[in-house]
Amino acid sequence: MKIRFAWPMMILTALMFFSGCLFEPRDAEPPTGEPIPYLPRTDPKKVWENLQLSLNYNDSFGWEENLHVDFTYLPDSEAELQFPGVFVGWDLAKEMSFITNFYSSGVSNLSEMRDEDFIVPDPVGTEVVWEDVIYYLRVTNASDGSETRYRATAKITFRFEGNFWYVYSWEDLIGESDPDNSNTLPTMGVLRGTFGSN
Repeated sequence: MKIRFAWPMMILTALMFFSGCLFEPRDAEPPTGEPIPYLPRTDPKKVWENLQLSLNYNDSFGWEENLHVDFTYLPDSEAELQFPGVFVGWDLAKEMSFITNFYSSGVSNLSEMRDEDFIVPDPVGTEVVWEDVIYYLRVTNASDGSETRYRATAKITFRFEGNFWYVYSWEDLIGESDPDNSNTLPTMGVLRGTFGSN
């Protein structure tokens, strides 16, 4: 009886000896796709840069990660007139519905979320307001190659909570001129209204 059980143990021991330990850790498989170089949310500037990365990579997870759970959006007057009633109670859920629909629509984006001349205020306390920051977004439709541009002045409020900074509120103030000509471009309020009204 003992001999019958000894043979399987001897075979298993030999296999382990010649082929290496069965429980030896293996190298992890390399990740598929390019990782998005998000920054740690240790200050408002990095949070704002993360939103730029989210736009450029069409990554809704990165957008949500950098917004406060009590996030609110306020449109400029032009966008509000164009989309009456759409922005009432615009919270995190509506923002994520917008960004998910937008990213899923077959677009590629190139954004510059802060103009070069903007002086970033030092984060003091648990809330920081960026007054009159200018952002610029170029959206290219993959199906026909058409391009739409958005450029505006905004007021952004950041809040520090639980060891991280977040965008607490975003208020679009006014559309800004196109860098390539003198035409006034719409704010992202129009973009939000377009996808938020569907």
